[in-house]
Amino acid sequence: MSHYLLPRNSLLWLLGAQTAAIAPLVPHLPAFIWAAWAAVMLWRLQVFRGRWDFPKAPLKVVLVIFFSAALYLNYGNFKGMEPMVALLVSACLLKLLEIRVYRDLLLVVYLSYFLVATQFLFSQSMLTALYGGLCLWMVTATLLVVHQPSGHTAPFRSVRLTGRMLLHCIPLMLLMFIIMPRLGSFWAMPNLQHATKTGVSDSMAPGDFANLTRSGDVAFRVTFEGEPPPTKKLYWRGLVFSDFDGRQWRQADPDDYFDGEVVSWFDKREPGWKGLIENSGEALAYSVIMEPSHQPWLYALPSAVAVEPEIGLARDFRLVKQGNVTQRIQYQVKSYLDYQLEVDPLPQWRLRRELQLPDGFNPQARATAQQWYQESGSPQAYLQRVLGFYNQSFTYTLQPPLLGEHSVDEFLFGSQRGFCEHFSSSFVFMMRAAGIPARVVVGYQGGEYNELENYLIVHQYDAHAWAEVWLEGRGWLRVDPTAAVAPQRIESGLDTALPVAEVFSLQRYRQNPFLNRLRLELDALNYRWHRSVLGYDSQKQAETLRNILGEVTPQRLVMFVALVGGGILLLVALHLYWQRRPQPQDPAINAYRRFTDKLARRQFPRQLGEAPRDYIQRLGESDLVAQKPELLEQAQAITALFEQIYYQDRRVLLGRLKSQVRSFSP
Repeated sequence: MSHYLLPRNSLLWLLGAQTAAIAPLVPHLPAFIWAAWAAVMLWRLQVFRGRWDFPKAPLKVVLVIFFSAALYLNYGNFKGMEPMVALLVSACLLKLLEIRVYRDLLLVVYLSYFLVATQFLFSQSMLTALYGGLCLWMVTATLLVVHQPSGHTAPFRSVRLTGRMLLHCIPLMLLMFIIMPRLGSFWAMPNLQHATKTGVSDSMAPGDFANLTRSGDVAFRVTFEGEPPPTKKLYWRGLVFSDFDGRQWRQADPDDYFDGEVVSWFDKREPGWKGLIENSGEALAYSVIMEPSHQPWLYALPSAVAVEPEIGLARDFRLVKQGNVTQRIQYQVKSYLDYQLEVDPLPQWRLRRELQLPDGFNPQARATAQQWYQESGSPQAYLQRVLGFYNQSFTYTLQPPLLGEHSVDEFLFGSQRGFCEHFSSSFVFMMRAAGIPARVVVGYQGGEYNELENYLIVHQYDAHAWAEVWLEGRGWLRVDPTAAVAPQRIESGLDTALPVAEVFSLQRYRQNPFLNRLRLELDALNYRWHRSVLGYDSQKQAETLRNILGEVTPQRLVMFVALVGGGILLLVALHLYWQRRPQPQDPAINAYRRFTDKLARRQFPRQLGEAPRDYIQRLGESDLVAQKPELLEQAQAITALFEQIYYQDRRVLLGRLKSQVRSFSP
């Protein structure tokens, strides 16, 4: 089999396009692939220079075995999206080493298109879309360069041609985006094995939230219908922890609930425990755009009411979704900020659950709680005494000391320095030790309002933990011991409660008006992208088509596609024709051509490539001048005028040239 001599420009374009397509996958691929990528690039260049030969068949087998074994050891199997992406990248690299015939080159180019598409498996932001468009441009330019081996003489000609081709495709792409059925994203497949689970986890131990507060990533964005509530009321409920083993808080086992279905889904029959919720006042409606968390729980203000399918209210009064949140989603919620939960006396099985404490842990906290409760005389007075204790003696910090086996004792009567999970955990312990049902609630608190688009940004550093206490006649009440220690954290946010240097995010630049404005502008732009493009679901598509067509019928839809699509194709055809239309010639050349045409009709045509002066010299030697001598003088005058206009740019003589050509009659 003869080798395909890969042109230099084609090789450079191919390597550049493939590198650009693979670059965004760096955080999601094993490290050995990047070492292999560098080795393959070097080998391919050396083959092109004639220094090395193509790998032999035995070496190919070794490379395939090595890549397969390395991927299996890294992932454990080949199921899931990440192993498949790594396998595709490996195949592209290995195929690059055996480009021997023309079809091998085309195959690598076509595989590069798939590499570009895999970028959107991990991110669908506007920046990713722009970068993906750039990669698409490069790969398509490579495909054109492959068919133009002499393109090294004009290396950017293919780039310009590719740009025009892609511009021609944009109107049709927009039309397809508007009318094509919304079938869900290909990248919504929930099987990313090594996907980082960001945000609140399904357990809480000292130090967990301190790590989250160092992340400036966005957790979700909220758009309110009307004025948003004040920051101190923005408690975004996520999870409820009732089980404590001495170190960690966890959710209660769903099997522990005996009073109906654990989740009340929007489109299903409501269980009896829904009657334990007493909402009053006016509902607060809002829309949430949540970033992927790879967890099933959602975030909402209390008391939340699900208004969409696949979203339900759990028995502990939090929102959940059917399946994990593996891609950015948007959901509508209604909340009643004036509410009561479970005012009726708790049954014995609930009391056991919400009073549970492990044996053998924190004896000092137990004894102190029982003593203070006896001295207080009532649950309300005891609760206020504990909050007063926090207010007088504790410090709010992201860098608390480590705690030992009796973590609550060491925190309450030793370090007295901590973060929200220290305060909520120890507070709930003190409540339970005194015989008051209590539990920990985690989620987010507050948020940053972006006035440019009128929405709230909730970051990961807004993660928060607080307590819920059950009091007779009042039900579950939210109590936030953090507010007793650092009220500015609840009123204004984390960045006012701590030194700015401790918040490792762009928020530390918010004191600079220009940088803060730029940050909010970029986030608002990304927010519009999420709502308009990524949030263009079936409901928005139906609304858009109704606005365009009125009543959406198959006949109107076909007519719309035919008219708009036909108009787009017509405009593209006209643009292509306009680019290739005959260019108008110089008026002087047209006048001179009429002069030579007159002589041609007298059997004296101008020869191909003959200069005007040579043409006149030959005319002077012809029989035509011998019959009519005055023609030579007229022809010489016309030729002299043409040379002055065309070669000396004396355009003022153009009128005289046209006049003499009109009067010339051989």
